[in-house]
Parts: sequence; structure tokens; C-alpha cells
Amino acid sequence: MDISIQKYGGSSLADDTQVAAIARRVRRVRGEGTAVVVVVSARGDTTDHLVRSATAVSPAPDPRETDKLLATGELASAALLAIALRELGVPAVSLSGPDAGLRAVGRPGAGVIASIEVEHVRFWLDRGHVVVVAGFQALDRNGELVTLGRGGSDTSAVALAVAHGAAVCEIYTDVPGVRRADPRVVPGAGLLHRLPAEVMAEMAFSGARVLHPRSVELAAAHGIDIVVRDASGRGRGSTITGRGAAMLDSDVLEGRAGVVAVTHDERVTQVVVDAECDLVGGSARVLDALARQEIAVDSAMWWSQPGGALRVSLCVADDAVEAAVRAIEDELRAHDCAMTLREDLGRVAVVGTGLLSRPGLTALALSSLAAEGIPAECVSCSQARTTFLVPRDRVHDAVRTLYHRFGLARADTDTPAVPA
Repeated sequence: MDISIQKYGGSSLADDTQVAAIARRVRRVRGEGTAVVVVVSARGDTTDHLVRSATAVSPAPDPRETDKLLATGELASAALLAIALRELGVPAVSLSGPDAGLRAVGRPGAGVIASIEVEHVRFWLDRGHVVVVAGFQALDRNGELVTLGRGGSDTSAVALAVAHGAAVCEIYTDVPGVRRADPRVVPGAGLLHRLPAEVMAEMAFSGARVLHPRSVELAAAHGIDIVVRDASGRGRGSTITGRGAAMLDSDVLEGRAGVVAVTHDERVTQVVVDAECDLVGGSARVLDALARQEIAVDSAMWWSQPGGALRVSLCVADDAVEAAVRAIEDELRAHDCAMTLREDLGRVAVVGTGLLSRPGLTALALSSLAAEGIPAECVSCSQARTTFLVPRDRVHDAVRTLYHRFGLARADTDTPAVPA
């Protein structure tokens, strides 16, 4: 079956005129003989409104009930688009994530898709219907609805593309594609028309908000391409290549290493753990405790203090700090554990290819930040990303400094920048 998987973000569904326009676009695709599955997010600021409502009636709302509440935003979007399609004479049906066969593991608010049962969606596709799926939600092993975290509709769409054998997943949003930096910080930041999924995953995890990080990892693992473009459908957009090792429109791997983009995230907290336990066992227990709660960590380091005490330093998202602290305290309760939270820091990263092979790039970044009076309190490196923790009130300055120092404003749209 020739199948098109499309996902529309909440901003592209914000008003009824936009919903009608999307319905017309879907009708055109279906008219070409293609089966269509559409994944939708909650409209506009619906999710934020629901979160505010929950916290207004309870300072610490129950996670299970919160997931039930938040899932209603996507359900409403799916039903509305199905109604709009039917008005155009297009047979359509809306399905919840569980109805569409999405199965997940993990805690409320952070579900991870484990499998997809395709039969129900195929039932409707075989009868000529467009299937509109509420993203961001799945069914856990206890038969409970669980949400997939902010941006989880992207992951829903890519997972459905994998399960139904689509080669491409189209993501329609309120931006023209993937840029080299946040245009709200660097006006006019260049657009990347083509980049590998591995690079996009690093960008997404380190602060680029165009795609949910897990959606890109899933695409890379299963050879799915993701196309990101403006919801109007105009423009080339950006293609994230999950099929093969396409390297930024280049046939020459050597010499094309360098910086592709600068990302940032001001919504992180550094957690510093001091405990009276051994280095290897204690650090492993800290990371394992966080893993059991599906809490992502970054910039993790550990070392022995004088006297053999363990110190672990890592970054977690601001909204996961309380859960991280509880998990670590429970794990190290018997080891005189103390924690310090650094909420005055933010994360800035240069992302690209072959960065470890060129340590001069990290040195250049550090000297450029120092020249602007921006201290880097922690540096972590990999082949695809070098991350700096800097004062939170200097994050935007750091982004602009690195963007211009690495020549990203002068680089062509798809070439890594390597300063002379």
C-alpha cells in the first residue's frame, strides 16, 4: 500500500481556517491514490492551558489523571480534522493513540513507544478512509493511557511510518525547516535543507525544538526520512535522512567535518551529587536510578573526592529535577548523599560531524566565549556535539558568539563550517 504519513503541529491547527486548509491538502494527496494517515497535536496553546487548569486545582496533580487530561487536546484536534475532511466528501475517521495501536512503557508524561498494532488503522485504510490519529499518547502495559512527553506527536508519527512501511514521514509545523540556530536569538539564521538523522538527533536533544529527539532517533534506527516544512506546504523545507549515510549533500566525507549548528537550552539544571560510596558502583547506581524513571541526562561526569567519596555532576531538564532528586536520594539513601542544584546555568552546544577529530574546534569555542567574558563551567565532547554550561543570563550571547565565530552566517545552506 502506498501510504503517506503526515503530522501537523498545534500551531498549524490553531484556527478553523487552518484546519480547513489542511483538510484540502489531505484531500489532494488522497486524490492521487495514496492512503493517508494524519497525526495531530493539540491546537495552539491547548496543552499549556490544560496544564494550568490542573495546577490551579492541585499544586501537585496526580500524574495518571494529568495524562488523561492532556490527551484530550490531541483527541479534539483529531476529531475536528476528521469532521473537516468529511465535509469535503472525504471519508475519514479519528482514532486515539491507543485506538491506532500505539503501545508504550514508562511513567506518566514520559511514555516510550514499545510496539504498534497495525490492524485497526489498516482496517480503515483498506476501506478508503483517511485515518486521523491523536498524537502524543499510547496505551501502557496496564491498559492505562500514557502520554509521550512534550513533542511526542512527532514520535507518534515516525513510529506509525515505521509500522506501516512508509519511507518518509512529513512534519508540518510553523517554521520553514531546521535552522543553524534559533532565529529568535540569531535573526536570519540559515536553513539546513539536508542533514543526517544522527546530527539532527544531537540538535534536538541539545535544544533545537523543531523535532522531538526520540522521533529522530527512531527514524535513524529504522531508515525513515523526515521532511520538515512550513504548514503552508511552500518551500523545500529540511530533509533529515535516516536512509543511508548521506552527509549534508556532500560526497566527500573527509574534509567536510565541522560545525553545522549552534543550539541552546535554558531549561536545564545541573545536579551535583556527593556521596560516601565507591566511584564505579556509585556512579552506575545514580545513572541506573535515573534510567528507571526515564529521565534523560546530559553532560554527565563523575570522579572521586579526597577520602574516596563520589561526586557526580549531570544535567536534567528543569521539569525533571524533582523526580531526579527523589530517584537519587532513594538509591543512595544509605550512603550519606547530598545534592546541590545549579539553576543558574544554561546549555549551549556546537553540533556537527567529526568534532573529536578536530579538538581545535573546541579550543576555538572556548577562547571565543572567554573573549566575550562568558565562562564555560563544564565542557563535554563527542564526535557530533560539544556542550558548554554557561551562566543562564549569558546563553543568548554565547549562541551569537559561536554562530558568528564558526562562520555559520557565511556557510552555504548544507556545508559544515570549518573556520580557517
